[in-house]
Amino acid sequence: MAIALPEAKSSIDKRFISQKFAMIGAAGIGKSEFFAQDENALFIEAEAGLNFLSVYKLPMRDYSDLREIYSALLEAVKAKKFNYSIIVFDTIDRVINCLNDEVVARAKEFYKKQANEINTIGDIPNGAGWFKAKELMLKTLKSFEQFPCALAYIGHLSTKRIKDATLEYDKNTISIGGQMGEELLAWTDHTLYVDATMRGDKIIRTVYTKPRQSIEAKSRGGVVPDCWQWTNDMRENYLKFRSLFD
Repeated sequence: MAIALPEAKSSIDKRFISQKFAMIGAAGIGKSEFFAQDENALFIEAEAGLNFLSVYKLPMRDYSDLREIYSALLEAVKAKKFNYSIIVFDTIDRVINCLNDEVVARAKEFYKKQANEINTIGDIPNGAGWFKAKELMLKTLKSFEQFPCALAYIGHLSTKRIKDATLEYDKNTISIGGQMGEELLAWTDHTLYVDATMRGDKIIRTVYTKPRQSIEAKSRGGVVPDCWQWTNDMRENYLKFRSLFD
């Protein structure tokens, strides 16, 4: 079938339901608390840390848990009982660990004679481990995109030494490295980097959404303002954020 060339430009999509977010920053600065202000947020709790927040949450400790969560959400959509506005993977680091464990388990089953020698992604023969891990991650993210809600992940922060042809510098970015980290960052529409500094006895939290040499950040279309300083009222912060989208 021949491809029909477009006759009209696409429209800008600022619907909240269409957005994909990442939030990175140091531990304990309110990343989970921020998304918890959404009354209909669903947290996939891959890592302990939500005990002091009242939220909808489902525990994920391995890949089978994630598959069951996906199936339950799919059934809710079919039954027209899907009531969540955003799904938050908390944290993406632990989700990736579970996916990697699944890839290793599959490799042990496939390479039965070498099973005892396969304990990490890097141990899988022919360098297939990293490819399989990235493939499973992208497949997982794509499957969750079909749900009628926004998606977000919370990530740990890491300072990495970057070297290019002429410069060498430190960059604060997602702790997941290599092509896996690059794919995770490319997947998002908005990567919110939350910086926290102390001024006297007060903590000042600033959200960056424009990339800099030293930090990973972005907001497609410039929707989320750069250098946005949070107030002490997290509910107020979230409502301002939510108002940026349709």
